Amino acid sequence: MARKYIYRKRYNKILVYEFIIASIAIAVLTVVYLKIHPAIGLLIFIGAAALLIYLFVEIRIFRYIFSILFSFGWAGTAYLFGQNLDKKSDTTSIVFAIIALGVSIWAHWDNFQFYKDAKVIEYDR
Repeated sequence: MARKYIYRKRYNKILVYEFIIASIAIAVLTVVYLKIHPAIGLLIFIGAAALLIYLFVEIRIFRYIFSILFSFGWAGTAYLFGQNLDKKSDTTSIVFAIIALGVSIWAHWDNFQFYKDAKVIEYDR
């Protein structure tokens, strides 16, 4: 019986970090604002991570929205880092933000190209 497999040679770690960051944010905000027990927050973390991964894999538009939002998030983080380095000028912060946005979009785009160019291989066991 032939089965279809997508052959993957590499693993994009930026997405794993982003799933973890988003899941932690969802769990912490739920625990803080809804005042629920932290053990339930842990379950919310696991459920949020699973839901985000499922949505990312199954829904194409979610992939793009998630990637764009996190790219701007990384740019904002780099901007704040630049503000801490040089408080007199915004140029450093803006340059850091543009570089972080470019690198993040490139990392996500590279992952999407890999999925688009993946070959389906059929073989029998």
